[in-house]
Amino acid sequence: MTDVLKTNKPRRALRALAFVALVVASSGCQSKAVSDDAKSRGIVVVNAAAAGEVRRVLVREGVSVGEGDPIIEIVVQSEARAAPTRTEDPLARAGRSIGAAQGEVEAARAEVVRTEVEVGRLTPLVASGDAPQGQLDGARADYERAQQRFQRAQSAAQGAQSGLVAARQPQTPNSAAAPAPSEQVVTARATSAGTVSAVTARVGQSVTAGQPLATLRAGQR
Repeated sequence: MTDVLKTNKPRRALRALAFVALVVASSGCQSKAVSDDAKSRGIVVVNAAAAGEVRRVLVREGVSVGEGDPIIEIVVQSEARAAPTRTEDPLARAGRSIGAAQGEVEAARAEVVRTEVEVGRLTPLVASGDAPQGQLDGARADYERAQQRFQRAQSAAQGAQSGLVAARQPQTPNSAAAPAPSEQVVTARATSAGTVSAVTARVGQSVTAGQPLATLRAGQR
């Protein structure tokens, strides 16, 4: 009886080892099958590429999309930088205006003197009949235009002087208007073909970079 028990004990051990090996092999096959199935039915998450505000949702749940198709549009606000502007010295500008005005005054005065001399020369000639009346009338018209030019030049010179006085006054700094922010549209795209299973983003929603916006079931189109 003892010999029989000794003989059956190794057999039972061998059968136990065989059963364990069979279970391990079966478990490995099932695990591989589950892994392959999960891979074929994997979930793809579409994330925000930048922080901003959702402008448009381009898909809805249940729609099939291809790799690279647009899913969500995000508006990114960036502060526009105003180009530095060089402002001219008010005193220098006023000085140039005065110089130009004085030059015009001198030119207009010379024109008045010239036309006045011409009128004085023609007046006795017309009286003696040595020059026509029309020539004297033309000279007188030129004299009147020269007078008007001289008056305008004097007014401009007075305005330039007033500008110089104002330029010498203490200037209060003007606050520059803040530049309007510029917009950039960033599109979140599908990284794999599949079917949209959920859309969590909404129009007008503020999102952060990397935030999930939608999910796809890859491989289902």
